[in-house]
Amino acid sequence: MKDLIGRDLITDDFVAIFELVKNSFDAYAKSVRITFSPQEITIADNGKGMTHADILQKWLFVAYSAKREGTEDEGYRDKIGQKARTYAGAKGVGRFSCDRLGSELELISRTRGGVTQILDVDWRRYEQDSQEEFDEVEVELGEADGFPPDVIRPHGAAGTILRIRRLRATWDRDKLQRLKRELTKLIDPFGSDTKPFEVEIIAPGEAEADRLDEEWNRQRRDEQALKLIVNGRIENPIMDVLRRRTTLIQVRLSEDGKWIDSRLEDRGDLVYHIRESNPYPLLQETALTADIYFLNRSAKIVFAHRMGVPSVQFGSIFLFRNGFRVFPIGTEDDDFFGLNRRKQQGQRRFLGGRDVIGRVEIRGVDGFDEVTSRSHGLIETPNVEALVTCIRDKCIRRLERYVVDITWKDKFDQEADDTSRIRKDESSALVSLLVSRLAATEGVELLEYNPELVRIVDEKSEAFESSLKALELLADRTGDRALQERVVEARERIKALEVAEAQAREASRRAEARAAKAENTAAVATLQFHEEKERNAFLVAAGSLDQDTILNLHHQIIMHASDVQQGVKRMMGRLRGGAQLSKEDWIGFLEQVSFRNSQILTAARFATKGGYKQQSSHTEADLCVYVRDYIETISNLWAPRGIEVTVETDSRQFVRRFRPIEIGIVIDNLVANAAKAGATTIGFFLSTSKGSKPTLEMEVADDGTGWPAAFDPPSRAFEKGVTTTDGSGLGLFHVRQVIEGLDGTIEVSSESYSDDLDGAHLTIRIPS
Repeated sequence: MKDLIGRDLITDDFVAIFELVKNSFDAYAKSVRITFSPQEITIADNGKGMTHADILQKWLFVAYSAKREGTEDEGYRDKIGQKARTYAGAKGVGRFSCDRLGSELELISRTRGGVTQILDVDWRRYEQDSQEEFDEVEVELGEADGFPPDVIRPHGAAGTILRIRRLRATWDRDKLQRLKRELTKLIDPFGSDTKPFEVEIIAPGEAEADRLDEEWNRQRRDEQALKLIVNGRIENPIMDVLRRRTTLIQVRLSEDGKWIDSRLEDRGDLVYHIRESNPYPLLQETALTADIYFLNRSAKIVFAHRMGVPSVQFGSIFLFRNGFRVFPIGTEDDDFFGLNRRKQQGQRRFLGGRDVIGRVEIRGVDGFDEVTSRSHGLIETPNVEALVTCIRDKCIRRLERYVVDITWKDKFDQEADDTSRIRKDESSALVSLLVSRLAATEGVELLEYNPELVRIVDEKSEAFESSLKALELLADRTGDRALQERVVEARERIKALEVAEAQAREASRRAEARAAKAENTAAVATLQFHEEKERNAFLVAAGSLDQDTILNLHHQIIMHASDVQQGVKRMMGRLRGGAQLSKEDWIGFLEQVSFRNSQILTAARFATKGGYKQQSSHTEADLCVYVRDYIETISNLWAPRGIEVTVETDSRQFVRRFRPIEIGIVIDNLVANAAKAGATTIGFFLSTSKGSKPTLEMEVADDGTGWPAAFDPPSRAFEKGVTTTDGSGLGLFHVRQVIEGLDGTIEVSSESYSDDLDGAHLTIRIPS
């Protein structure tokens, strides 16, 4: 019997330690100290302790649990002024963990104001005769004046000490480090309402190795992981690692259990907050809470450095019952919630256990009991099945709709530690669609959403129409009048643009017809200039303009000027109508006018050289060739006086779809900013990576004064309205808009490009 409920039932040394620590917690201990030496393990706490009667009638009573009977704290709670509490254990067999760890036990316990009790148990005596009745084996129970002085124990007049001797296993450094890692996950490392409870490991034999590892940690490089120190308190910095670096979905059951409250956040920014009725009656009394995190590549790197192990080795979704972890749920090879089975059905459609980390917390109510062996999770019941279904449907599937359907579509977002990529038009349109569908779901109440993510995207974006439809649905569902007005204004604005574009297309069609006729009569002359035409694919340096080019550019300028005029009319109409315009309204209006004006200026510069007929339309061509030709043919002609613009390429092709006029805007703004910084030279250095999906990298550097100290960090230069001159603060903001519209990134480099170009330095990356 002793072996069945002892070593044969508790088959893991770590689980044995867990059970004894949990007993200390249930005894109202605030601190536990676990001391390791080659000969013994000592577990000492400052809990309420046990009397002579407690040891005889409870501890020595096989499988008796005063916690289950409800008599564990009779008379004690009144003394300390605390209300009834839930317990980590209730089986009455956790005490046999001592047998798993060693063959001899000395239990020393004292209540406040009581006499110290000393119990000696030699577990080998139970193994001598299998026919002998369990209660016939005698143990020694005596008294003493106080705790032994040679035991390291927490401060306090009461408590319990377990001295386990004749150890059954060797506890080397590797095993002690693994124990410390597992203890960090025993008490909810993600934060809960559990009262302070401190666990400390003391291993004098590891002091020197700890000193060497601490020295290594102080001198390690940033990319090297921390080494785990054995001695010391169990601390868990996991929340510092996860906060503001991950995508988080939080689910909370209301106090009455009738409502489920869900909140999705991405790297510290709210996405949406909803409430719905609880469709799981078997969970109504569980006080369920869940926090599930998705770590992108950037967050996983930070996690490994701070925690000393990769996130996948730390664990996945842990289950906590009454504040303590249910083992082994959440370990690397455990699939309690069935995520890995789903993942096998579609690697790019579902999240698996390796993709997420988090916690699920429940109250220990009927239907959620641990298996007696303590290392096999919960007993399978309909209640447990309802819990698994709830986590999959309300947490994992909703997290997938955001991560898989939105963030994974942008490959650069894997490296981002904020939501700047999600604020791009394409991703923002997808977020708007997600939130509008949630709001339209029967029984779901949308409490809050992020207007910076759920917004009307720029009309230039291909995602404009889908974004507008999603917001129309959202405005109708929520009754948001301000949102409805913005949708109507956007519809009017796009209609005006469509009229102007139709006029431009018709003019372009007539010009192309005349050009085709002219080309037929000049075929021989065209062949003579074929080589030059191939090199300057976009910008043919002609001495004068032909009628077709003038007509086309004229209509392009009309199209953009018409947009400015329509915007001004609408704004004047709102002012005359008595509308109260906010600072944000004015900034947004002026930003649109500034961007259109940039397009007009760039089109006008094309007009001085001619030959480029459709600069505002999308084209698919070699972007490297276009950048080189624009700089050589246009930039140096129009560059501010005193600055030279140079360009170098690696001659590799980089074919993709883009708007030539927007690339001109990027180059013009970067040159203008370099001139304002007193630069005499600005260089554009282009290189294309190899492979089936190459990336264009453009290094831009000048010899000016560099980034102003007011830009802290320097990336603030790309924010709307940020400037240190008398400018609008929109030039670099437009640059970032265009680059992100190409699914690219633009970053400030902290180091100078070279000794000659030691001013501002930018790196632009554009995927194919």
